[in-house]
Amino acid sequence: MFRFASTVRRYSVSYTLIRANDGNYDDDGVYHKGAPESIPLRGSIQPVGARLLQLEGGRYTEDDRALYTTYAHENGEIILYKGHQYTVNDGDDRADYCDTYKFMLKRVSTHDPIP
Repeated sequence: MFRFASTVRRYSVSYTLIRANDGNYDDDGVYHKGAPESIPLRGSIQPVGARLLQLEGGRYTEDDRALYTTYAHENGEIILYKGHQYTVNDGDDRADYCDTYKFMLKRVSTHDPIP
């Protein structure tokens, strides 16, 4: 097994995972949305390389990022990094041969942020 966790920790930065909490119903049957939970995490966040931008044919932009971490994210999760929102997209399952994960992060438009 390849052990990259120490390298990822060496070059890691802080980011925040925003996890939506389930709401609940009050005694009158009215649904109340749960407040989102902020979970501080660390990982190495890198710009998407020019080669990947060309290979994917416009699927990724210069605003998107690659995340290397030891935390197993799920597709669709929301991440805050340097004041920008990203959604987790295209995670690689490397559990059989590596102790880190790689995820692609799609930047959320500043005009349409996710609540």
